[in-house]
Amino acid sequence: MTVLSNLKEYIKLLIKESRIREADISGDKKVPWGSDEHISDLQQRVAQVEYWRNKYPRGSEKRAHYRNILAHLKNELKSAQKVNQPSLNRKDED
Repeated sequence: MTVLSNLKEYIKLLIKESRIREADISGDKKVPWGSDEHISDLQQRVAQVEYWRNKYPRGSEKRAHYRNILAHLKNELKSAQKVNQPSLNRKDED
């Protein structure tokens, strides 16, 4: 029976590990979604895209392209920050 219980525990761990969401960041690295590294990388990317977007005149096709990329990155950043923040509904654990 110990083999069976060990197998069940192993399967539970595999399922839990597969549920961890990861993010690809600069430098071909993978980090947990919402980690400080992930958020920092997204903030740097947002700044870079804003810089490049602002190089083009309003109404241009290139500026619109960067606007779409910027919107996507900001949504991703917002999602990552939600994961990173501790829930306000949780009670402090001692």
